[in-house]
Amino acid sequence: MSILAADRKAIAEWPVSSASSIAVPARGRLVVSDFNKITLNLSGILALGIAGHTRDHYYTQEFERSVSIDEGLLTIRKHMERFLRVHDRAGLSKLTSFTVNQGIASFFDENTGMYFSNTFLFSPVRNEYRLHRAADEAKIFHAGSGSEHFEKAIGSMEIDSFLTAIKSACTPEACIPWMQDAFRKVGASDTNSGTEAMYVVSTRSSPKFRSMNAGSNSLQDRRP
Repeated sequence: MSILAADRKAIAEWPVSSASSIAVPARGRLVVSDFNKITLNLSGILALGIAGHTRDHYYTQEFERSVSIDEGLLTIRKHMERFLRVHDRAGLSKLTSFTVNQGIASFFDENTGMYFSNTFLFSPVRNEYRLHRAADEAKIFHAGSGSEHFEKAIGSMEIDSFLTAIKSACTPEACIPWMQDAFRKVGASDTNSGTEAMYVVSTRSSPKFRSMNAGSNSLQDRRP
């Protein structure tokens, strides 16, 4: 099983039309509290969650149109390569700051019968890309500003206890309530992270990702 989750909070880096969940913090930046950071590819078998500057992830529409796993992952890698500004060394020499953008893509590979998670990061000066395969233990991958607060906000013993518990009962119903509580704790420690999250779930019996709300026991076949 794979559960991909993302908080809904984002800094608006584009003109915002009418929306019901926008607040203006002290620094004058628009904060959107219901932004969708999860994208599924066209077949629904590959899910992508993003972190960083949303405007820097401008490949997501092409990713959404991809059909196969390989096509979707190639879209990510091509974007990372184009984003790396090795061709603009004059511009890099004047660069004073930048954001490291991150993402996690997850999928079930029917040929191997295994789940894989692809973690990546990119910036004007750095690219990293790694493919993780599933093992006989639960794993947690996290990205974004909340990662710096994750272990401290939740506690290493609590994380270890959760991973041990779900090894024998790995179901969305067992995992999502804990994950929602984790988002609330991290959001309370990091002003850039939201306290509410959205979830998409893939299981071996039904590898296509489906959305699931916290507190709900039903999976919905719709795009998040």
